[in-house]
Amino acid sequence: MINYTLKQLYSFEAVVRLKSFTKASKTLNITQPAVYMQIQQLSQNIGAELLNTKGKTVTPTYIGTKLYQTCLRIIATLEQSKADIEQTLHPDSGHLEITATTTTNAFVSRILAQFKKQHPKMTFHLEVTNRKLLLEKLSNHNANLVIMGEPPADMPLTTQPFMENPLIAISHPDHPLLKNQHNSIKALRRETLITREQGSGTRMTIERTLGMKFNSEIEINSNEAIIEAVQAGLGVGFVSKHTVQLELKNNIIKQLNVDKLPIIRHWHVVHNAKIQLSPIAQRFKDFIIENG
Repeated sequence: MINYTLKQLYSFEAVVRLKSFTKASKTLNITQPAVYMQIQQLSQNIGAELLNTKGKTVTPTYIGTKLYQTCLRIIATLEQSKADIEQTLHPDSGHLEITATTTTNAFVSRILAQFKKQHPKMTFHLEVTNRKLLLEKLSNHNANLVIMGEPPADMPLTTQPFMENPLIAISHPDHPLLKNQHNSIKALRRETLITREQGSGTRMTIERTLGMKFNSEIEINSNEAIIEAVQAGLGVGFVSKHTVQLELKNNIIKQLNVDKLPIIRHWHVVHNAKIQLSPIAQRFKDFIIENG
């Protein structure tokens, strides 16, 4: 019979997720030797090696990978039970783990502030990250709710659009194309185009909708840096209009009139379909949808 404790499972999950004993110990607030001991005991109880160590990097073995998936399910169930009990005892409190794509900086904090005014006892942790890490969190059940652009079609997700997300082209205020009432896609292809990294939702939407590939090697992993590059006259950028309201208002940059633009997308509130939302998470989801 295989025996293991919750301490061992939490330690193993943290080590695999963070790929490091040191990072796991900091997350769990215990010493690194204590984490190592928990993993050793777990390995002995199961009767198989669970981790491969190469330098400072730790990866799971085949059996370790199987156990990691079990850990995720067990921990998710325990955390859900804890949240449900807390919500039953204190309906207006609770904790939210929210992950949002970097483009939502312009509004997600404002939404949270409005929600917290209605539920002052609730707490939350907001992580703003790129699409790749965001999808990992959805897959690993490491976020109650995710706020993002286009959700992936190949994951078991529950998604709800709540607000329009216009994607526009921006330029320096002295750019020659601003003289034209309309610019063709062909004219745009002759410009230096600045966009997000490969795999970003913005880039995929531009390439699919406009039927074009980007003609420069300039890739920037934040909208703020794209805006700064456009301000410097480096080229034409593509951003969500929500991220540049202040810059447009103050004429720091200008919106270009281009065929097929703006592309009207939507922001979505998303969670893994396999989990049941806690009462406070469900209230926040409803709040976003009602006030989007």
